[in-house]
Amino acid sequence: MSEASTKIKNFQKSLIAFDFDGTLTTAKFRSSWQAVHEYFGTWATHGKRALQQYINGEISYTEFCIADAYPWIDKSEEEYQEALATINLRSGIEELLSFFKDNDCILVIISQGLGDLVKKTASDYDFDFWVANDLIRRDGRITGEVVVNVDDHMKGKICLSLLEYFNIPPEKSIAIGDASADIELFQMAQISIAIEPSSIKVAESANFVCKSKDLREIKTFFE
Repeated sequence: MSEASTKIKNFQKSLIAFDFDGTLTTAKFRSSWQAVHEYFGTWATHGKRALQQYINGEISYTEFCIADAYPWIDKSEEEYQEALATINLRSGIEELLSFFKDNDCILVIISQGLGDLVKKTASDYDFDFWVANDLIRRDGRITGEVVVNVDDHMKGKICLSLLEYFNIPPEKSIAIGDASADIELFQMAQISIAIEPSSIKVAESANFVCKSKDLREIKTFFE
């Protein structure tokens, strides 16, 4: 936990914007894309290379997603769902979300991860809105096509649009994430919480830092 001496006050009826990979899932799965690669045995041969090309600026984010999906072409829906099933949610998710709902908060997920798992989680835990990236299947097979709904510079803009849609003032925005892709979201939100941050830069970008693996610990920041 951070050693912050103050707690978050007057958070009732806020918009709580969650990242998904590494935030609502365990830190082992900071990328659902990588988790699927590891299940299919394609991380070392394809996924890691595509990530490095993206980091080096050699390919765009959309090209990165397509390169990620390429080695999965013709994998069956059953195989894909089995890969997603290896990704675990953090302990305490039900308790944390119930805490926010009891305080009339709007819960949203803004993720660059794979939409199928995000959609299931949002449905299971009654989120008000979710958005993520879609891996296309046709006739029960992965096609290699990807619909990018959230790229590397969209999280903040999406959150601002959601504040307007739900008629919530910006000072009632709280962002919860774990990685560098969430920094823009942190900068936009009035309050930001990093859970098990992936780097010092991420930790320094947040108002509060939670080092626990359990989402229930986040409640201790609130009065």
